[in-house]
Amino acid sequence: MSGGSKDQLIHRAAIIEGHVRAVKRLFQEDRPILEILTQLSAVRSSLNRLQHVLFEEYVETLLLDLDTPEARSAAVADIRAAMETLP
Repeated sequence: MSGGSKDQLIHRAAIIEGHVRAVKRLFQEDRPILEILTQLSAVRSSLNRLQHVLFEEYVETLLLDLDTPEARSAAVADIRAAMETLP
């Protein structure tokens, strides 16, 4: 993982952390359920985006090392396993 990419992923994780804190605060403040649901949707969306960005980087990294048929088969298996984690 490159430094810039790692920084971007850490930034996205910090955004998610902020969304989760906001959900907790909304509960503490007895805010309307619709407001909480909206914030939870933001959490889910941010998590999904982080997961997709990380998956893309993972696939790109795997594809750089495909110099043999065995490496290609292993990469396909790894990509399939990683895809199972996606929403």
